[in-house]
Amino acid sequence: MQSEKENQNQDESKLLEIARARFDLAAEAEREVRELALEDLKFGAGEQWDLRDKDQRELDRRPCLTINRLPQFIRQIVNDQRQNRPSVKVSPVDDKADIETAKILQGIIRHVENSSDADVAYDTAFDSAVRTGFGYFRIRTAYSDPMSFDLDIRIEPIKNRFSAYLDPSYKMPDGSDAEWGFIFDDVPHEEYKRLYPDSELSSMDSWDAIGQHRVGWIADDTVRIAEYFYKDYRDVTLLKMSDGSTVIKEDLEKTKVVTEAIGDDGFPVLVESEETIFPPSADGQPLQVIGERKSKVPVVRWCKINAVEALEKTDWPGRWIPIIPVLGEELDIEGKRVLEGIIRHAKDSQRMYNYWKSAETETIAMAPKAPWIVAEGQIEDYKQIWKTANVQSHAYLPYKPVSLNGQPVGPPQRNVFEPPIQAITQAGMMASEDMKATTGVYDAALGQRSNEQSGVAIQRRANQAQTSNFHFVDNLSRSIRHCGRQLVELIPKVMDTGRAVRILGEDGTEEIVRINEMFERNGKKTQFNLGVGKYDVSIETGPSYATKRQEAASSMLELAKSVPAMGTAAPDLIVKNLDLPGAQELAERLRKTLPPGLADDPKKQPLPPEAQAQMAQMNQIIEQLTAKHNEAMDKLENKTIELESRERIEMQKLQVQLQIEMAKIDATDSLALFKAEMAQLERRMNLLRQNEPIEDESQENQDFEMAEGPEMGAQPSDQPATGGLSPGQFVE
Repeated sequence: MQSEKENQNQDESKLLEIARARFDLAAEAEREVRELALEDLKFGAGEQWDLRDKDQRELDRRPCLTINRLPQFIRQIVNDQRQNRPSVKVSPVDDKADIETAKILQGIIRHVENSSDADVAYDTAFDSAVRTGFGYFRIRTAYSDPMSFDLDIRIEPIKNRFSAYLDPSYKMPDGSDAEWGFIFDDVPHEEYKRLYPDSELSSMDSWDAIGQHRVGWIADDTVRIAEYFYKDYRDVTLLKMSDGSTVIKEDLEKTKVVTEAIGDDGFPVLVESEETIFPPSADGQPLQVIGERKSKVPVVRWCKINAVEALEKTDWPGRWIPIIPVLGEELDIEGKRVLEGIIRHAKDSQRMYNYWKSAETETIAMAPKAPWIVAEGQIEDYKQIWKTANVQSHAYLPYKPVSLNGQPVGPPQRNVFEPPIQAITQAGMMASEDMKATTGVYDAALGQRSNEQSGVAIQRRANQAQTSNFHFVDNLSRSIRHCGRQLVELIPKVMDTGRAVRILGEDGTEEIVRINEMFERNGKKTQFNLGVGKYDVSIETGPSYATKRQEAASSMLELAKSVPAMGTAAPDLIVKNLDLPGAQELAERLRKTLPPGLADDPKKQPLPPEAQAQMAQMNQIIEQLTAKHNEAMDKLENKTIELESRERIEMQKLQVQLQIEMAKIDATDSLALFKAEMAQLERRMNLLRQNEPIEDESQENQDFEMAEGPEMGAQPSDQPATGGLSPGQFVE
């Protein structure tokens, strides 16, 4: 009977045998693809001349120029993607998921991307896809710090695109259906022994004894270490519960149950059995099994191997291989996969461009001078002057008008030759246009002027380049979406305990929340259980948040010019989107100047339900007291009106009585005055009847004044005591 260690050794040997076979299979399947990709990579880096042609030209001292125009086309596509990065959006799928938890997951994904510099991984893979037709990035887990037990998720680049292999039978462009994959690295011998001093390979005196396993894994100076991911399938029984959930029967806890039964002899016996414990439903009621079926659940295994042993082993918490490809242009030719970037079909036009530029330089700068045609003996005596005719400027060149035989001949003449400069230049321009056509990047996209005049026409021409190469960006979006699906699956498994995590908003705002446990958020109890419910991932492609904010600020400023009321109603929102120092502080100050109720305070936390109930009760009491107060005020107002009416009546009565009394007083005074006047008239009439002079007029006047009283206003008389009135004269 074999021991446990022997079984482990056999399992490990079988694992290594399968791993080496799969590695060789992937290397052979992608050999041609990678050879062409390496050639494209070197060509884009400047190795654009055939070695034989280059050596011959250098031997002949002829120009061999490389005017590399391909990088500008590559940068145009790559940098356009950097300005419009795809972003992950999480959405709930079933009734157990909710929007708030989806936002928390999305915020955690942003935090993972930010903390692990995921944009470097995305950009590196995309650049590789544009240049050579394929690239990779990966997902891994690591402890938060050396003294922590908390695991964090990382998105990391695979800079060497040739150091990763996926199952060559995968069909999906994001590699989601791959069954296995490798990420390998070749390390120096001494470095390997330092990293793995206890490994079997380090203990060997000579690695030559490894034999055939050495090929491809051990070189003269390096040792290959590979991370090997593969899927293993587990046979399980799925149970569908009465609340719609699905559980694995083998993972449920079991308890021993003792029941009483009747034995064969007719006497009762105790029977011991196992009973499955089902989790309770949300309302605490026991669940019932309403369906059952067999299934194969994928389990991803991970191990780090060399040629002869497995150095480390563990299980990966997700169900996908965490090696994500980013493809360029993918073709299937007779069942063979072909991957291409933009360099593949631009190489010939780039070679032509280099050749014509070299020919143009050679023709113009290195062409020989036009020679002189002379008759024999014409310059026999002036050879020193004529030798320098092509390099010096002479005032004149003497010659003999006859030849050696004495025959007269004409003056020497140049044999003029016009090199085809215009034709060579035209050929170079055509090669340049061919590069634009094969890459799909034209003048407008490169920022050069063309025959377009309006801004709309220029933008549409630039969009043509984006459209012709949009498949690169679209393939990246598919890969990032698959990455998002893996993160949504990994987060609840890696962050499976109650802990505080940081989430990031779209605008970069940070918030610390607790997951998998109850906590107080904005004044109320909240719990985010990330492992409950299903969530899906979609991709949004467009400008970054900073670009959107700048565009929003420009649009708001233009709108405020057309609608002045907007500048009064929302000045804080306009300033908040401006890209200037202190914009947030200025926006907060402007918010405080707005009328009450126009802008709610975003930092104001909602009241807890208990306080809201107390406030509602207090509002009812206030309404009742207000009603009673209004009723009392109405009564008081009616009483006041009644009292004021009575006062007005009494005042009117008093006024009438006063007027009556005044009338009485006036009547009494008038009667007395009338009687006095009548008495005076009667006295004077008596005097007239006597027909005798008045002896003492002053006495008469005095008596008259006394009769009139002081109210009559009589004045003392200045007439003498005697005389003044003749007998029979009437006193006026």
